Amino acid sequence: MDHLSKALADTHLRGSLLAMLDFAAPWSVDFETAHSGAPTHYIVSGEAWLDRMGEPPLRLVPGDLVMFPRWDRHILSCTPKTEGTLTIREVVARSKGVRWTPGEWLDHPLSISIPGDGPRTTLLSLVFELDENTPHPLLLALPRLIHLRAADTQIGPWLQQLMQFLIAEAESQRGGYAVVSSRIADLLFMQIVRSELLTRPEQVAGWLRALVDPAIGTALAAMHDRPGERWTLPGLARISGLSRSGFCARFRELMDVTPHQHLQRLRMEAAAARLSAGARVKSLADEFGYATPFSFNLAFKRHFGMTPSAYRNRHQLLEM
Repeated sequence: MDHLSKALADTHLRGSLLAMLDFAAPWSVDFETAHSGAPTHYIVSGEAWLDRMGEPPLRLVPGDLVMFPRWDRHILSCTPKTEGTLTIREVVARSKGVRWTPGEWLDHPLSISIPGDGPRTTLLSLVFELDENTPHPLLLALPRLIHLRAADTQIGPWLQQLMQFLIAEAESQRGGYAVVSSRIADLLFMQIVRSELLTRPEQVAGWLRALVDPAIGTALAAMHDRPGERWTLPGLARISGLSRSGFCARFRELMDVTPHQHLQRLRMEAAAARLSAGARVKSLADEFGYATPFSFNLAFKRHFGMTPSAYRNRHQLLEM
């Protein structure tokens, strides 16, 4: 398995929210900055204008998709001028029968509308969530805005097919919707990331760029395969084919963190996945090289903002 495939296989969405938006002109909606998640908008019909707070407005047509990996504030409107703007919370509050608060993940799609007699725009919007308290390195590695165009022959066909699947699921809400839509959202997210890296590699940074680096990518793959191993700088440098100083410098240049910092994060995420499956704290402390469960608890709480036991209990409650 190549490095990118392994990285994508190890990346799991913790949640995704799906909403069908049906807006009649005139309309303008402010998607305020949130603490986490990657809001994504797909134009189903009509057109929209994207205002990125100070950047020139961007026209979006049917089949276009935009994603904000770090949830920068943005406004979608029916014209380049953002007049009479409502926040997305206000729009939700005015939509009959819709109840939702930011950060809440639902097992059914939202249907949000702005009524009127003007030209209509229909969008399918999603929010991808990869981590709970800290920005995921995958999202940090992506550009602040990803724009996939329907006119791009390498992207348009697969994007349209995936989105049609999601639209059909959102409209029908048949039994099994939550599982099927979640799997399609997983695939959509991976395809967006893959397309951005393979078609515009100069736009990505950090972890993704390091994955395709001949030297650092090999060391990263080894770390991701065996996060619990007692890795040392000389050992990682040997795998990469670089000197110790050359490895550290190149790793920091690409990742913007030290090898130790990245390994620490990797271990915490691997431990969190095991905790969700019911693993015991003591066994994880041993597996990931901590001298005592207490030292593991401290490291885990620094990363996730809660103890391992609290994290496991929370996820067990969510799965009930």
